Amino acid sequence: MFFSRLPHNWSPEKRPRHRAVSGYWSGMISRFALLATVLLPVTTRVSAQTPALALRPAAVAPKIDGVLSPGEWDAAAHSDAFRQITPLENTDPTERTEFWAAYDADNLYVAIRAHDREPAHIRAVNMQRDQDNDSDDLVWILFDPFHHQRDGYFFGLTAAGGKLDGLIQNKTESKFEWDGLWHGKVSRDAGGWSAEFAIPLKTLSFDPANDTWGFNLQRVIRRKQEKINWSGYTRAKGISSLPDAGELRGLTGLRQGRGLEFKPFASLTRHSDPLPDQHEVEFKPGFDLVWHVTPSLAATFTVNTDFADAEVDERQVNLTRFPLFFPEKRSFFTQDASLFTFGGLRTDPLPFFSRRIGLAADFTPVDLLGGAKLTGRLGPVTLGVLDVQTDRHSGVPSRNLFVGRASVQVLAESNAGVIVTHGDPRAGGDNTLVGFDFNYASSHLPGNRAIEAHAWVQATDSTLAGGKGIASAVAVNYPNEPFGFTYYAGSYGSHYDPALGSVQRTGINSYFLQTRYTWRPDRFGIRRIQAMEYSDISTSLRGRALSEAHQIPYVEIEAHSGDLVKLLLEEHHERLDAPFAISPGVLLPTGDHRWLLFQADWLSSPARPVSAGLTWAGGGFYTGHRTRYGAQFNWRPSGHLEFTSKFDLQSIRLPEGNFAVRLATARVAYLFTPGLQLSLLGQYDNFSNQLGANFRVKWIVQPGNEFYFVVNQGYDATDGQLRPTRNDTSLKGVWTFRF
Repeated sequence: MFFSRLPHNWSPEKRPRHRAVSGYWSGMISRFALLATVLLPVTTRVSAQTPALALRPAAVAPKIDGVLSPGEWDAAAHSDAFRQITPLENTDPTERTEFWAAYDADNLYVAIRAHDREPAHIRAVNMQRDQDNDSDDLVWILFDPFHHQRDGYFFGLTAAGGKLDGLIQNKTESKFEWDGLWHGKVSRDAGGWSAEFAIPLKTLSFDPANDTWGFNLQRVIRRKQEKINWSGYTRAKGISSLPDAGELRGLTGLRQGRGLEFKPFASLTRHSDPLPDQHEVEFKPGFDLVWHVTPSLAATFTVNTDFADAEVDERQVNLTRFPLFFPEKRSFFTQDASLFTFGGLRTDPLPFFSRRIGLAADFTPVDLLGGAKLTGRLGPVTLGVLDVQTDRHSGVPSRNLFVGRASVQVLAESNAGVIVTHGDPRAGGDNTLVGFDFNYASSHLPGNRAIEAHAWVQATDSTLAGGKGIASAVAVNYPNEPFGFTYYAGSYGSHYDPALGSVQRTGINSYFLQTRYTWRPDRFGIRRIQAMEYSDISTSLRGRALSEAHQIPYVEIEAHSGDLVKLLLEEHHERLDAPFAISPGVLLPTGDHRWLLFQADWLSSPARPVSAGLTWAGGGFYTGHRTRYGAQFNWRPSGHLEFTSKFDLQSIRLPEGNFAVRLATARVAYLFTPGLQLSLLGQYDNFSNQLGANFRVKWIVQPGNEFYFVVNQGYDATDGQLRPTRNDTSLKGVWTFRF
């Protein structure tokens, strides 16, 4: 669904409904269905303002050291035609920026010169890869190798040398979980700063017969909160909008070598638990093999897959009746993950969610004995096929799990497709899912506005769910300024069960409507004011009210400095058909529960060396009251050292019992260089009374050749004392060979 613009505290558990509005929503559904029908025939128009750059092969490959040496880029294509998109849309930038682009048979090269008349004020403190990038000056480059405006790649460098990369899927969605192999360096001087990129073609999927790629470049001047683009000057769309990218032309003679990538790895892990006095040492070798069947279609094979290097999840305490959602962080699954997306969905009901593979119900790892993946394009078809074999665990036998996804482009920016999954990682039974989707998009409506619409249906046959079930939905998103809206209507049958996907609740109808209005007054130090209203409603399949949430309204006020104030008032209604144990010893009764909640947030600009945030919320909660206090603190004294801490306290007072929820997180990271870093993360919650400590050293010898040393130590914090529990200490090495 289109929930990237929802308030930060929105969660899909909040699904209320009053009987009195059922007629209103029935009419609203009909009107929006009619609106979608009217919009679908709109054809896409290519903007006459799309910039293009004709590239020439580089006679000599530039040295990627961040320094623009005299004469090094003279033969490359050059442009300094940038326009500001924030704070002022489609105006002249306050600082000059220019870039050069070239290529050879094996690499794409981009150099950027970010001139600055006040170089002492350049923000350059973040050297970590894929970390929060709201603190630094930085540059982004974006590639759409197939020029289909559907999915692509982005690469970025902060002024301190921190690398950022990821995938763009569904035309506009950025996914940072992907890490590619590429080279990038920066330097700073008295006139500004420079960045150089070398992107190996073996890192990208592309069609060698296509000599025109989509491309864009963005610079961020952090102290001014200014963003400037080479192409696409609409503030509401941003750098990740593939339909608004410009073009690189003349890319011929590209090659991927023999199309083979061999990545052996090995980990040595010591598991210990002092309570049962158990100790075990495990040596686990394995490898990944990637074969580019064609330059646009890759087959990946994995044997004895190991995830010892994966980052730990952020700890959460669940006060809802439904399971929590954790993002995927394992590289085998994040690679080409965009090819498996379906129906524009970002959260449930997902037909496929890779976290279901290789993790038990309690989130303990399950070994993957092997697997194969085929991803890319075959003619007009975008293809994603995944088949893995999991090891037996906790009474669950070894399982074979399969996912297949195919889509074909229709109209100018739209696509239609099918998805199939088979297998069930849970104990007992079998499961099959088949889904069909149609995804419409037009990015060049009058006024350079955009619209998206989705329609999909999924059918499952599940042993555990007791038979066949169906889910379906339609959605429309109008992501523009000053007015925008999001609408969603779905129905999930009682026996619908995506065993390899994710669904929080079945046997319901789900309706969602959010409207947004944005002002940019550029007065009194205020950059942006955005007011939003949403209604999120769930009913039974027969229309009986189950839950409802109304935000009336939600307001964000952003200053030119980057400081942000958020205010919201929410009305909730939850119907409990069975008692709900919200906390040990606290059982909420059945019946209808209604309450109001007010929340206020203040966040200082992360561009400052010291930044902070405060949250206060108060109001009703089921049969009683809830008060929440939150705080966060960030300190970056230099580009090498960073401290981050968060604390969240919720005091809940109910007739059935009082309890508190405390979550605390602290992290310190030291970076010797962008390729060598060590970090220590501590997380505590009072529900489990467990303190988890994660110590991690990551050494990137060069892209693709990496070493990890990871220690995960648990402590039992009962009675205020720390007693060591399970310890996992791992050493892992990964090496990449390309042929």
